[in-house]
Amino acid sequence: MKKFLVLLSLLMLPAIAEEAGFANLNEYFQYLPNAVHKNWTPYKANKDYEVTVQFRVLKNGEISDLEVVKSTEEAANTSVINAVKTGSPYKPLPQSFPGQSVKTQVELKYMHN
Repeated sequence: MKKFLVLLSLLMLPAIAEEAGFANLNEYFQYLPNAVHKNWTPYKANKDYEVTVQFRVLKNGEISDLEVVKSTEEAANTSVINAVKTGSPYKPLPQSFPGQSVKTQVELKYMHN
């Protein structure tokens, strides 16, 4: 049985996040990695690998500035990029979010058994 892991990390200044009280933003970032994962058709490899992509989510849910920032299996990069692009546009950022976009990273891991 294959196992897949999805991890999300936010690249926001903690002081700004605390100041604004983004309870709904936390819910949004529980949704986002699952939305990416459901569109992922993993590159089949005979070893474990991970690919981390970084992108900006605009207030309306569109994405921009998508790039691979870490990869242990270059051949898998396209499958991860496609997963992010296929899901766009994502749900809009919460109304309470004061900015026009937020930069985030999603890490997809493939575990070969």
